[in-house]
Parts: sequence; structure tokens; C-alpha cells
Amino acid sequence: MTCVKHPETEAAGMCICCGKPYCKDCLVEVNGKMYCRDDLNKEFAKQESRQAQQASPQYQTPQVIINNQNTNTNNNAIGGAAYAYKHKSKGTAIVFCLLGLIGFCGLHRFYVGKIGTGLIWLFTLGFFGIGQIIDFIILIAGGFRDNAGQHLV
Repeated sequence: MTCVKHPETEAAGMCICCGKPYCKDCLVEVNGKMYCRDDLNKEFAKQESRQAQQASPQYQTPQVIINNQNTNTNNNAIGGAAYAYKHKSKGTAIVFCLLGLIGFCGLHRFYVGKIGTGLIWLFTLGFFGIGQIIDFIILIAGGFRDNAGQHLV
């Protein structure tokens, strides 16, 4: 049997990929296996491809489904939360505070929604009278706020 590439030379072995006979100049031994030079390049290319795939596996991007639907409805009669707020009267709060000076302490605090401090003012007679007087001064100056933090109008 002669070499496929060199017909004048006796074959030294067969390529394990293509099965053709080759001389010892055309065969290359790798890990105890004989390859012809053409198939050797193909095998190394396949092996490098396999190693590259194993080294960096292909991850599939997860499919993300977003279902957002706005089911909110605006129930404000006039057109917004700012219009729905009922501001407290400064004059009414001053009258209630003056009533506290004659013994009905804390009414102005109940009126603006400050129930906790209203109870304290009620049971301590306007925080011993000092708190009632300070609240009166703050009301007159315009710095008193209701429980929502809004100025009195």
C-alpha cells in the first residue's frame, strides 16, 4: 500500500479521521493517534471550538414580561388633592384660644386636629397657663399650624 500524497512511498499508517494510508512524512502522531496533516488542522479547529464553548457557555437571556396597567381613578370632585383639603380658620382658632384663658383650655388645639396636645392642654389647664399664652402669641403672629402642617387662613 502506498501513500495517498506520495504514490512512490510506502504507507506507514492510516489516518484515524479519513482512513486513508499515508507515509511517515505525511502522518503526525498526537496522543498515540495518527492523523494526516489535513485532518490534523480540522481536528484542532474542532477541539478549539469545543474548548471555547465549554469555557464560555452560551447563556440565554431570560424572557421578561411586564404587565403594567394603571387602574387608578381620580375621585376628587374639583380636580386634585390640594383642592380637597379644608383649611382651618385663624380667627376661629384665636377665639378658641381666648376661651382657654378663661378655663376652656386646649379647644384651639382640638380644632386644628392636634388631639394629643389638646388633651394635655385640657388636663393641665393650658400647660399651666404658659402654653396657652404662647399658643395665643403664635396664633396672632401667624406661625401656628394645623395637624397637616398647613398655616391657618
